[in-house]
Amino acid sequence: MAAATPWSRAQSNGQPVKILVGFAAGGSADQTARLLADQLRVQLNRPVLVENRTGAGGRLAVEAAKAAKPDGDTLVFVPHGAMTLFQHIYRNLRYDPAVDFAPISRVATFDFAVATGPATPAKSLADYLNWARDPANRASFGSPGPGTVPHFIGQALAERAKLRLTHVPYRGAAPSLVDLIGGAVSLVIAPLADMVEHHKAGKLRVLATTGSRRSAVLGSIPTLKEAGVDLVVDGWYGLYAPAAVPADALAALARAVQGAAPALAQPLARSALVASASTPQELAQLQKSEAAFWSQLVTSSGFKPEE
Repeated sequence: MAAATPWSRAQSNGQPVKILVGFAAGGSADQTARLLADQLRVQLNRPVLVENRTGAGGRLAVEAAKAAKPDGDTLVFVPHGAMTLFQHIYRNLRYDPAVDFAPISRVATFDFAVATGPATPAKSLADYLNWARDPANRASFGSPGPGTVPHFIGQALAERAKLRLTHVPYRGAAPSLVDLIGGAVSLVIAPLADMVEHHKAGKLRVLATTGSRRSAVLGSIPTLKEAGVDLVVDGWYGLYAPAAVPADALAALARAVQGAAPALAQPLARSALVASASTPQELAQLQKSEAAFWSQLVTSSGFKPEE
């Protein structure tokens, strides 16, 4: 068992560390947070609990973390959009990602994927783009919802490929994939993890992944950039604390995530995730650069911020 840090020893007789997750139990975010919590218990020598605060696309958990006492005992585990995209799509967002939180560490990275199904004959992204350029085909793409990362990936894909794709928003990735497999929509953009088994079963065809390198899960599938579309989007999960958390607590938590990464690698790989710890400074820089990236993409898409 890892030796306890001064902060974790000082808190060991108090409340456990609580990790807030804005999504329901059983989903990718929840499962990843629970794997992390299991390893942080070892690294910190303290109880670590996961609490699901669902609602508002994950924003309720972030708001609850913002309001928590900044002692390092309440953290929030988020997908990257909560800290890089949401400020550009919600007019009245109740938190400022750059001010209200202290980055601890990136935890894992993942890919989004572009897939087609029986509605098209496409075997490659080039095939699909050629098919979509025929107005008679009325090409459309499905996403897990308006204002999501896959929504803007689709908009950027259409813009950079110089074609028209009608956006069809769904309430989550699962119903969009049902329609893709059923032939009701010609393209879906969603997390790769949601598509892998369907792809292997031949129910849909993953044409490209969005990351900076090929997926370890589907290594034969090219990235968008390799397929000729100049677009790179790496998905990631990060761990944050409320702003003003003491420096020793923040440092101890960051070391704990880094120490947990080797043990997380194999279980995360089973869910098409890559363990990828960082320093707080690296996460802060990543957040800043991606916030600028999404600002430009949202503006060029013509998307109007929601309340």
